[in-house]
Amino acid sequence: IMARHGIEHVLLLPFTRELSYWTPEKFVERVLAESLHARVVIVGDNFRFGHNQAGNTQVLTDLGKRFGFETRIIAPVRLRGRVVSSSGVRKAVEGGNVSLAGRLLCRAFELHGEVVKGQGIGSSQTVPTLNLRTQAQVVPAPGVYITRTYELEGPRHWDSITNVGYRPTFSDAHELTIETFLLSEFVPPPPETIRVEFLRRVRDERKFESPELLRAQIMRDVGMAQTYFRRGQKWIAARAPARTH
Repeated sequence: IMARHGIEHVLLLPFTRELSYWTPEKFVERVLAESLHARVVIVGDNFRFGHNQAGNTQVLTDLGKRFGFETRIIAPVRLRGRVVSSSGVRKAVEGGNVSLAGRLLCRAFELHGEVVKGQGIGSSQTVPTLNLRTQAQVVPAPGVYITRTYELEGPRHWDSITNVGYRPTFSDAHELTIETFLLSEFVPPPPETIRVEFLRRVRDERKFESPELLRAQIMRDVGMAQTYFRRGQKWIAARAPARTH
């Protein structure tokens, strides 16, 4: 995403104990001036840095004059009165409000990773799924979501529903699983890696008395997802400019 917006390099500084004791001046001198040779530094208006967060935007501006770079301060981005922030996005995702997260991000929240073999329960007792293993640190709250799934190493994509949770109908497992059911016909081979966009939350995950009852609920979830995508297509068609001949 950053590459699409023209960002060419990213510097990641591990927050070590040594780094945590750097003064604002040492950080500016070592990183911004000596290492990066910065000419313009852009930060948010609540930017803090240095030991005990001693540095703020005014300190950065003053140090910039000494070390030869311009400081530009950006006001918060707001959406309907709400400040858009990474912590706000994380809170929305972890609370299951993926619709809000998408509005804050201006894109759907997504997870990507490997497709791994499950326990075969879906294929034999409910519905077949793609099981995602991700390294993401932020994952939606357990529940069922309307999603769109993309093959990372290929052109295929599918409308889908995804269950994030612990499969309480079949076990008391403590390992979180992310299982995606594709709404359109699936033609092998299965993808090796996928990207799953979370569009809307459908319901909480809950335990069913039998696999048959769970399957029936999944079919109702599928119906809701199909309605969601149909309405989306109608909305897109209605906003498309009329063709002239």
